[in-house]
Amino acid sequence: VIMALEEYYNEEGTRIYETQYLGLGCFQKCLFPSFEALWNLSPNPKTKIIDFACGTGNFTRSLKKLSGGVVLGVDLSDFMLERARKIETAQPLGIKYAKCDCFDDMLKVPEIAALAPFDMINNAWLIDYADDLKKVKAMIKNMYNLLKPGGVVCGLAENAEIPLEECFALERYGMRWPGITEKVKGFDYDYINKKEGEYGIAIYIADPKVKPCTLGYHSWTTGFVQKLYIEAGFSKFELVTKLMCKAENEYEAEYYKRYTEWPDTVLCKVTKQISSVYTGQKLSLIHI
Repeated sequence: VIMALEEYYNEEGTRIYETQYLGLGCFQKCLFPSFEALWNLSPNPKTKIIDFACGTGNFTRSLKKLSGGVVLGVDLSDFMLERARKIETAQPLGIKYAKCDCFDDMLKVPEIAALAPFDMINNAWLIDYADDLKKVKAMIKNMYNLLKPGGVVCGLAENAEIPLEECFALERYGMRWPGITEKVKGFDYDYINKKEGEYGIAIYIADPKVKPCTLGYHSWTTGFVQKLYIEAGFSKFELVTKLMCKAENEYEAEYYKRYTEWPDTVLCKVTKQISSVYTGQKLSLIHI
């Protein structure tokens, strides 16, 4: 049985998220600076940012520190939000949090409606939880409706096209999301769907301190996602092809070499057109 997100991200699921995934030193040192560079934020108290699927607020806090603007974090998990609010209480930055399903009509959430439209939408690993095309389109529609003209979406998602052998190669560095595979040491992967642009998998996650559980997780190919953004009315889709990695020892250098050649994570920036007339634009690449 595949668990619902709000069921998986309970107290223990939140702990696993913070300690096992976000606690990976090499991963953080490579990905976080790259994501921050993609934001390209400068201090402006008038900037309004919403962080979709904010979790415990890791990126949310960085967004606030870098922008100095109005930042709202939204998530479906009560436990994630509770943890984020506790951190905010202990280290106040002026961040607000609200419960929200990013696959539903988000303008119905009072905290969101009160601040919309936004200058920027941040979303990390959100699309990977969309288990059907309808949800992906609903998420993108929310982004379009919540953004100001000229506003941007900064996204981070799993790389659906990473070769299987590279998935195994990253295991020694602690990477727990090997992408597209059916069986990986200690982890069982079963395809849910194999449709156009989608690789749906059910991931069996084991943790020595808690009972094993199963979480539905999907990877969507970059070209397919780009197509959906453009169809929704966005005017520009930029793909990050180079991450910012600075190795401090031989171990990190080896990890970064593999990770930059075959990153298991894809970063992109999508822009909402300023005018009402859309002429269409092909995929462009940016380096940060």
